Amino acid sequence: MDRTSPNKLKVAYLGPVASYSHQAALTCFDNEEYLLEAQSQIKDAFAAVQAANGSDFAVVPFENSTYGTVVFTLDQCVDQESKYPDLLVCGELYLPVHHCLVGHASKRRSANLSQEHVWDDDNQMQANCNPKRSSTLMKGLQHVSMIYSHPAAFGQCEQFLSLYLKGVGKQEVSSTSRAAEMVAEEGPSSRSAAISSSLAADIHGLQLLAESIQDQDDNSTRFFVLKNGKSNPQGLAPSPRQPSNTNGDNWKTLISFTLAQQPSGTLAEVLQIFKNHGLNLTSINSRPSLEHTWHYVFLIEVQGRRDEADGGAMNQALQDLDTKTKGWKWLGSWRDRSPT
Repeated sequence: MDRTSPNKLKVAYLGPVASYSHQAALTCFDNEEYLLEAQSQIKDAFAAVQAANGSDFAVVPFENSTYGTVVFTLDQCVDQESKYPDLLVCGELYLPVHHCLVGHASKRRSANLSQEHVWDDDNQMQANCNPKRSSTLMKGLQHVSMIYSHPAAFGQCEQFLSLYLKGVGKQEVSSTSRAAEMVAEEGPSSRSAAISSSLAADIHGLQLLAESIQDQDDNSTRFFVLKNGKSNPQGLAPSPRQPSNTNGDNWKTLISFTLAQQPSGTLAEVLQIFKNHGLNLTSINSRPSLEHTWHYVFLIEVQGRRDEADGGAMNQALQDLDTKTKGWKWLGSWRDRSPT
């Protein structure tokens, strides 16, 4: 395919422009070769790939190193209503996430958290948080009466918010870039601020009221790249242009399963299957199945891949799941891009 033609492959992402999902997508899908299409919600990105003649790929946030799994994405992967029967994970991306408080500065003063004063013991901030903050310039935040952001961003900046903006109202929105967009729409007299990236602030003409406000300096988010396994069975996500791991041919696989009402120990027996085949589990999550109360769908990530041919440890483990689960679904295999 000539990707300089109008028939570029399409990539859906959680927008608007300058969202972290957009930035992650750009590390893998170049604007000159792919058509990147912003979606209002995570579920819209899933739907875009599932749709006939829809997007070829989607980039969605799955897990943050500080805040944990993104529940909105987890629920779409569980797919209780079977809206996305053909979707598979075909890649992963890691993006360092450095949040800023952005808005319209009072008296034209902004706060740079990377310089000047060091917090004293009275602030009771944890030692693993960036110790350098500018308490003098924080006076410029007194006008802020409302903060917009994505729920995950609020969770990643709890220490900063509790210290400098305690009691200030918070409104959850679909993405951090949408939060910046909303503040910009309110105009220069707005008393609102947003937690977003510096790129979103620049695009929307906002000032940086505070920089690097995340609780952890090494804050990072992992994104899944999705494809339609029916219309694009062989498709894999391109390699990120940024440095990733040196894991070579290592792979990961995502699997969901449910259990019947059986004696205690059934979940442990399911997990034992993978150990028996020499496969390492790297994570496990659960969500309500909606079949009946206190019944769950489990999602596990396993090191290894499902092979097209018969045989192989993963294939054998998946076959053994039939003996211990009510049902299971393979949700894709992809190259391990974990940072070294």
